[in-house]
Amino acid sequence: MSKVIDAIQFGLLSPDEVRRLSVVEIQTSDTYDEDGAPIAGGLMDPRLGTLEPRQRCRTCGNIAINCPGHFGHIELAVPVVHVEFAKAIYKLLTSTCRACGRILLPNEEVIEFHEKREEEIRLFGKVT
Repeated sequence: MSKVIDAIQFGLLSPDEVRRLSVVEIQTSDTYDEDGAPIAGGLMDPRLGTLEPRQRCRTCGNIAINCPGHFGHIELAVPVVHVEFAKAIYKLLTSTCRACGRILLPNEEVIEFHEKREEEIRLFGKVT
């Protein structure tokens, strides 16, 4: 049985969503103890998933081949801008009016953008 995908949406998780999906807060950069065992709250915390073929994941109980891996999170002292989004954030902030939020593009460019978007929808369907 096949299904048709109506739309795909990509986005970023909010800090609250990250914490909600997280199975462990990473509190140390240490990975293994003196005996070679993963450190709880470390970068290799067993709740994040397993890499060992016969070892069961502490979160889902699956072996490595069936364990998808699980999210952890790190609480930072101050907010940090994701470097991959710095250029996009700058462009967005400098292309919108600070007073009303309107896009600061000439009408020709707005029309060109809409025409390009309509063509993409026609070719690929609605993907958001």
